[in-house]
Amino acid sequence: METVIPDTPFQLRRGLHNREIIRLEPSDVPVIDFGRIYCANEAEHKELAGELRDACTGPGYFYITNHQFPQSVIDRAHSAMKRFFALPLEEKMKTHYLEWPNHRGYVPLHGIQADHSLKGNDISEAIEMADDLPEDDSDYLRGLRFYGPNNWPTNPPEFRWALGTYYDCQIELGRSIYRAFELALDLEPGYFTSKYNKPLSRTRVCYYPPQGEDFDIAHIGLGAHTDYECFTTVWQNDVPGLQMLTLEGDWYELPAIPGTFAVNLGDLMQKWTNDYFVSTAHRVINTQPVERYSLVQFFGVDYDVLVEALPGRVSTENPWKYEAIKAGEHSERMVARTYGYDGGD
Repeated sequence: METVIPDTPFQLRRGLHNREIIRLEPSDVPVIDFGRIYCANEAEHKELAGELRDACTGPGYFYITNHQFPQSVIDRAHSAMKRFFALPLEEKMKTHYLEWPNHRGYVPLHGIQADHSLKGNDISEAIEMADDLPEDDSDYLRGLRFYGPNNWPTNPPEFRWALGTYYDCQIELGRSIYRAFELALDLEPGYFTSKYNKPLSRTRVCYYPPQGEDFDIAHIGLGAHTDYECFTTVWQNDVPGLQMLTLEGDWYELPAIPGTFAVNLGDLMQKWTNDYFVSTAHRVINTQPVERYSLVQFFGVDYDVLVEALPGRVSTENPWKYEAIKAGEHSERMVARTYGYDGGD
């Protein structure tokens, strides 16, 4: 049988867009006590690895609690983003992402099409940002889209400090999550973290206006898709709206659980594990009567890391299903499709 090598492991199945939404309670989702990654107790590491492995081979998403991420950093970021999105459109458009060379800045309503299978656009606003590197950065100078300086708004004045601090703290959290994946996949210590020195990791600062229950599936907050990197953390402001597609074809709306981050898997982790862990298809629909804010962190690895099958994940009976690709090239290719840099499809 011919091996299929898609751009992404996710190909949205037709006819599933309008399935009934099943709203989950906090007790329905896997919540992992992440504090155990910070201790030196081998038994607790083993327990954590088992719970993470169960979540990643099961629903494909989980929550982490006791993550030691400062609540004050989240609160400042939330306050600053609310002030930015409340500004007049003409003020926000001063930092439009298409006016910046490396995919940074403001994305207005209808600015992207996350679900490539539908001819629509998404009803949300965002700011794309990443590691704020100087203009003489070597990777920026060689034209790599995701490196270089951020396109910071000047209003509100605290935005740069508040969201920059959030990004820095997320990078450190990501290092710990990679350590947990090394445990869950029985890899040698440092397998992932050694590839996480100048990672292609981005923050997406998101605003979703209320849509109500009577929505058009081609025009929702964020269309169905999978994330392109290894995994993603999501903070949400006590307003649900994040929905995951199960392998059975049902849409589960995840609850907003205070004090946690929701975590879902991305395409590179699925490729790396040869489908042992599966990238989670998801979307956002804000059916609540209030505004929804979220902070989404995409975790990649260094641009030139070659993503090949992990040790022990291929055999004669289970050959590798993908092609080796640099992590950065994969991310650039997929972002170009979503944001229309290559004309879309």
